[in-house]
Amino acid sequence: MLIDVDLKDFRSCFPVDPHPFVSEPFIELNKGKTERIFRLVDNSEKPGMGLLAGFKGGILKSPFSAPFGGFHFRKENMYISEIDNYIDSLKEYIISEGLKGIEITLPPDIYHSTFNAKTINSLIRHKFRQTLPEITNWVNLQQFSGNFIQRNSREYYRQAVRNNLSFSLASGNEDKKAIYDLIHQNRLKFDRPIFMTLKDILDTANLWPVDFFKVTGQDESLLSSAIFYRSHPDICHAVFWGDNDKGRPLRAMDYLIYNLWSYYKGLGYKYIDLGISTEDGNPNEGLLRFKESHEAISSLRYTFTWQNNMNQ
Repeated sequence: MLIDVDLKDFRSCFPVDPHPFVSEPFIELNKGKTERIFRLVDNSEKPGMGLLAGFKGGILKSPFSAPFGGFHFRKENMYISEIDNYIDSLKEYIISEGLKGIEITLPPDIYHSTFNAKTINSLIRHKFRQTLPEITNWVNLQQFSGNFIQRNSREYYRQAVRNNLSFSLASGNEDKKAIYDLIHQNRLKFDRPIFMTLKDILDTANLWPVDFFKVTGQDESLLSSAIFYRSHPDICHAVFWGDNDKGRPLRAMDYLIYNLWSYYKGLGYKYIDLGISTEDGNPNEGLLRFKESHEAISSLRYTFTWQNNMNQ
């Protein structure tokens, strides 16, 4: 049986977050985007799993304002029977409370692959509906040797070096605005949505370090830029990046990416989470190809839904 507990009790069960988008500071920052926060654990002495979810339109949502959400857990190698029991109890809770259902997006496997595999298996067996999976990308910095594997990418980077480009961190708020504006225009050009304002990003910087990067030309004009979160001990998260028409023929993105990989490897990070290369599961072939040609590995990110038919 699941119960909805307060923050203190939930944290006593799960003091460590599996990833930053289910941390209490992040939930607190975004709680205005949901009607209510649920913290669901079983009523045993030592709960093995928990769910921190928002509530919108009668539906539990994890996440309610983030790339992904998912479950808290006591240890990654939980018995699958424990996961099954929690999923059973979750469905029973939704029915008993008269909720319409649940929607949950699990994190990429780099955050916890063992727990993910068993959870996905359990959700499917418990008749959760699987939406078209997103293709997500990530870079293993431990395997990045300082050279791109693909020959074309190496040549494009050499071209960028010959074009005398410069890579640097933003030096102030005006710089950060220019970096964001370039990315915003890039996404508009390629008809890709942007769900965060500059203020949203700067507010998030109160929770963890947010890095703003830029590549400039010899005339110091902005050619490409990127915004990254340092929100996890081992994984940095690419929020946005892009270039402009002037930077494209100068290979500004290739130069940006090489320096990003080198920068975060130098800081000791193991992985870079590059986010999805799909829209509602439909691949953006150019974006996917671009990431994969610059050391990225592709895997699947799953979203599951379950509808309470008893509520109809």
